[in-house]
Amino acid sequence: MGWANTPASSKDATFINNIITEAANARRKFPSSNLSLAALTEEVGELAKAMLHAKAGKAPVENIWKEAIQVAVMAMRVATEGDPSFDAVEYKE
Repeated sequence: MGWANTPASSKDATFINNIITEAANARRKFPSSNLSLAALTEEVGELAKAMLHAKAGKAPVENIWKEAIQVAVMAMRVATEGDPSFDAVEYKE
C-alpha cells in the first residue's frame, strides 16, 4: 500500500471511509442482521489468518487491511443493528 510515510490520521480517515463504503455494500448484499455476531467472529478469524499469512510471506500485507475493514463493518452492524438471532436464545445468569 505504500503507507510507510503516511501520517496515521490520514490512514485513519481512509480506513473509516473504506468502512462506510463496505458497510453500504454489505447491507445491500446481506440486508438481514441475523447471525451478525457469528459473521463478526468469522471475520476476526479471517483477519488473524491474513496476519499470519502476511507474516509468513504467503499473502500480501494488503489482505490485513481488507480483513480489518470486514471486522470493523461487522462490529458496526452488531452495534447498530443488533443480532435478532439472539432473540431465540434464553439466557439467565
